Amino acid sequence: MELPLGEICGVCLSGIERRATRTARIVAVLSTAAIAVYVTVRLPDDPTARLVSGMSVAIWYVLMYLIVKRVLREFLK
Repeated sequence: MELPLGEICGVCLSGIERRATRTARIVAVLSTAAIAVYVTVRLPDDPTARLVSGMSVAIWYVLMYLIVKRVLREFLK
């Protein structure tokens, strides 16, 4: 069976997905670590500020992971 023009086979698609996932995880961890260090150094000792910043760092990780993974999937095709 022949693939339509511009389509990618299943094996190639799974390889692209694996590479995008691995790279996105690494980029997300590194950028989140940098943000966490910055927030830890710059924030006052207020517990509410620490809680909000901790949640924002967790959200940062999720968003970076999803964005980088999506961009890499499109770029690697």
